Amino acid sequence: MIESKYIEGVLVPEFDSEVSRKLQSYEIEGGGNLMKIAIENFDGNAYRLISTWGLGPYFHVVQSLHELGLRDSLDGKFESRNGTDAWFVPSADMAQPVHEPFSEPLPLDQASDILGKLEALQELPETERKSVILSRVGQGEFRSKLIDYWKGCAVTGAACIPLLKASHIKPWRDSSNRERLDVFNGLLLSPNLDAAFDAGFITFDPAGRILMSHDIGAGTAYQLHISPKSRIAPKLLANQHQAYLAHHREAVFRQ
Repeated sequence: MIESKYIEGVLVPEFDSEVSRKLQSYEIEGGGNLMKIAIENFDGNAYRLISTWGLGPYFHVVQSLHELGLRDSLDGKFESRNGTDAWFVPSADMAQPVHEPFSEPLPLDQASDILGKLEALQELPETERKSVILSRVGQGEFRSKLIDYWKGCAVTGAACIPLLKASHIKPWRDSSNRERLDVFNGLLLSPNLDAAFDAGFITFDPAGRILMSHDIGAGTAYQLHISPKSRIAPKLLANQHQAYLAHHREAVFRQ
């Protein structure tokens, strides 16, 4: 379970609409230990506090914020900050105009409003631009392609499609528009594997065998039901996946 609140009177950055979209995409309720995540604006002030219950929701939030370009200033540290388990700060290149202070959550922007600002998308034909936009919010062509290709989780084979995540191997932010829609740049994964993969805690070698970061201990992996013997379904792992997997090992995986 994920809950979020804004700190009244603190400026809300433009990228917060993307944060809200990411949080809204998480559909699984659950329980477990309470963990807290703070997000800073460009003034260095925390403007939003996110509470999660259970490791699944926590990993989802953390990997989503990493994917958007934010950095956890507590990563690798043992102490908390103001009672939080993670404290995310934006990078300079994320700077955008800010909204006025307010106390209620921002409404989510329409996908076309969010992505229409990207110059690269404006250069695409209308039909292709629409397809890219839909894939970005997890409802379009990219997810449909992955479902048709994998039929279930690419690693476990679990076939509960509504629970599975369409995960880019080469992250969205690093991909060209063609790569963002390429079925071979994607894995259909169970939520625990998706969160660990996107955050770089796991990756896969050229044969599809799982590799685990030193940042995730055996105990944590066991709790998340991530087996060191896991691998991508060999019959579906194609040569076209290899360049994307190599990028993930080199640019995303935490050695």
